[in-house]
Amino acid sequence: MKRILFFLFLIGLLISCTKVPENPVVMNPTIRLLGIPQCNHLKLANAIAETHNSQSCVEFVFDQESKKLSLKHLNAGFNCCPESLWCTVVYRNDTIIVQEYEKSLGCKCNCLYDLNLELEDIEPGKYQLRMIEPYIGTQQSLVCLLDLQTKKQGSFCVSRTNYPW
Repeated sequence: MKRILFFLFLIGLLISCTKVPENPVVMNPTIRLLGIPQCNHLKLANAIAETHNSQSCVEFVFDQESKKLSLKHLNAGFNCCPESLWCTVVYRNDTIIVQEYEKSLGCKCNCLYDLNLELEDIEPGKYQLRMIEPYIGTQQSLVCLLDLQTKKQGSFCVSRTNYPW
């Protein structure tokens, strides 16, 4: 009996000595899609971004004071005639996951869009940003490491080879 009590005491001691992070980051970010995106093929030639249509890119700007992370997803692939486009954001461990959606496939073609997104309630820190795009299939995911403590703006791109890119 004494051995069992001693064993339980040791387990309790080991459990109580596990290290808890001093300042765990707790975020509940929200996301907004700014404006109504228009298919890049419908824009005037001089209004189309200089990003080549064989790339999917994200430009980011972080405002530490307002805790806002502005993202511009260039050449995001969607149906040409969706009823609506929207995004969700989830923060898990050190990863910010932005998932893009469309409602109703209004026509039989796909198109590239530039999405302006704004994430609120983002703390300065190091994160992996993962964009979940509906049409990438087996192509490389749009993922980047962000250090929002030292780099307040930047961009990253991945090459695309499948339609609509």
